[in-house]
Amino acid sequence: MNRRTLKRLILFFIFLPCTVAMNQSVSDIVNLIREGHTRQARDMLMKIKNDIPPDRSLFLYGLVSINADSALSYYEDLLKTYPESQYSDRALFRIAQLKYSQGLYKTAQQKYLQLLNQYPRSSLHQSCYFWLGFCHQAMGQTDSAIVYLQRAVDDFPHTELSEIAQRDLWAFTEQGSDDIQESPNTPNTRWAIQVNAFTEQNRALLRKSFYEQEGYHVDLRTKRTDGKTFYLVWVGSFKSREEAKQFGEMFKKRYNVKNYMLVSE
Repeated sequence: MNRRTLKRLILFFIFLPCTVAMNQSVSDIVNLIREGHTRQARDMLMKIKNDIPPDRSLFLYGLVSINADSALSYYEDLLKTYPESQYSDRALFRIAQLKYSQGLYKTAQQKYLQLLNQYPRSSLHQSCYFWLGFCHQAMGQTDSAIVYLQRAVDDFPHTELSEIAQRDLWAFTEQGSDDIQESPNTPNTRWAIQVNAFTEQNRALLRKSFYEQEGYHVDLRTKRTDGKTFYLVWVGSFKSREEAKQFGEMFKKRYNVKNYMLVSE
């Protein structure tokens, strides 16, 4: 082994623990965001921001932003400054997701299609087909929705998302059962936030799929009032009312939810 090779190996093993630790920190940040602890995630990012590449930093700042406009600004800055970054396709996907959450389905559709065309090797193609299906369904174009969902199933078989897409295909074509089954009660009280109440089951299914793909635990419940059936969207699962309320405030800002209700079982 020559001296140059030995030096490279020494440097590799010196910096390897730092790299592993940094990747773990980034993973911890993402997990905190999914659990609704945005403030803690932001604090952790502030500690490591000078030790990570600027494109990754922009992407993470988008994730920890407390409102959609701020997140969009970071993602758009990343795309403009680092168009070839390994995070560019994910930033574009997040922009599309935020547009979808704001009800801007046509704009979201354009962003998903842009990702498919601009990043042909992206690992997000199946997710794009999946959400293109939901964009078309939200715009009342069920036939086109079925085409894209079917492609998410056919082109990417034996994946978790293809199984979800298959169930959604069934819901779109058959409209599911007349009632959505409630999750069984657990011995201990669990708290969640109710963010939507629809009279159309299909709209509730659309919203449930969206929040699930964002990484949240989602339940659908039914309630009859004045002879009408409402399909309720419950997000999160917390041990206390205080935890659910803290999560609700974060969720309200992040997804521009006008209001939410604390619920328990």
